[in-house]
Amino acid sequence: MSRLVAGLKRIAMIAVGYVAAVLTSILVPVLLIALLAGIEDDNWSMVFAFDWLGSFPLAVLTVAVCALLIVGPAIFLAERLCLRGWFYFAVTGAITSIAFGVFIPGSAGGFVFNPGFLGFLATAGTAAGSVYWLVAGRKSGHLMPRSPR
Repeated sequence: MSRLVAGLKRIAMIAVGYVAAVLTSILVPVLLIALLAGIEDDNWSMVFAFDWLGSFPLAVLTVAVCALLIVGPAIFLAERLCLRGWFYFAVTGAITSIAFGVFIPGSAGGFVFNPGFLGFLATAGTAAGSVYWLVAGRKSGHLMPRSPR
């Protein structure tokens, strides 16, 4: 297989992993909120009340574009330095999610310092980073030449 084809396959795998992470970062909070509301109030209708056709595609597009500004350099660094550890991607996802929730106006109803809210964002980001690691992060820098030690 030529180096060009291998590089294109790696870029495609990074893109698939990124999209999977974005979907995870949106679905985890929705499901956590629905689970918490269902446990507290015994009201499971919140899952069906979410506007899956209207809001969801817009949320995916917004998160994908805005989060790429934050996580793009981290993915590039992981590829360049062959960082393959789960912890790196989990922490990167948590930091990205918290930064997105704090700095993007209007996301999640605006930011008010609340440790529970930050923990909620960190949980969603850790899940997203873990999904990225499962799909693409385990082979970060796979095409980089290794130097003998």
